[in-house]
Amino acid sequence: MKRAAVITINFARTDFRLIAQVRQWLIAGIVLLGALAGALLWIANATAHQGAAAEQRVRELAASAEKLRPALEERRQLVKNLGAMSGLIEARRHSWTQFLSRIEAVFPSGIALTKVDFNIRELSVALEGSAQSPEALSNLMIGLQRSRSFRNPQLKHQSLEKGSLSFNVAVSYQEHGVAGPAPDADRKPGN
Repeated sequence: MKRAAVITINFARTDFRLIAQVRQWLIAGIVLLGALAGALLWIANATAHQGAAAEQRVRELAASAEKLRPALEERRQLVKNLGAMSGLIEARRHSWTQFLSRIEAVFPSGIALTKVDFNIRELSVALEGSAQSPEALSNLMIGLQRSRSFRNPQLKHQSLEKGSLSFNVAVSYQEHGVAGPAPDADRKPGN
């Protein structure tokens, strides 16, 4: 028995073979997009877990910082107290009698002090007062320049009021200097 040849005739206007290929490509694309969506969901979930862990770590660090705050405050207060105590110790070491004697040694006649400010830490002195004449003020500045106990005298301000010359002088004090004028000064200011 021999079989007769079969002829297939397609009267449809659409090529169903092309549609079958497009359908296979669309199914592959949908599967690929599903896999990508799953991967993105997995990444988002992992990121959310990492964020939650980071937030928990921040909360723990904030709690430990809160526990350390009293200790840090106590340390800050101790440092402040030590600074104040060292200032007191420095003030006790300072000889006020020697300081005032050194000021007196350079003062000529005709000068009256109204204020003496002394900064122990910086060893700076501010002198305010009045002079009977410009020569008396000049002799004061010369005496401070020649003294071994004082450095860099600067006349900050001077004004003439009611026949009196008021002044403001800034000078650095050398605590371990020798009292009196330098060796080349053979006379005391004002004499």
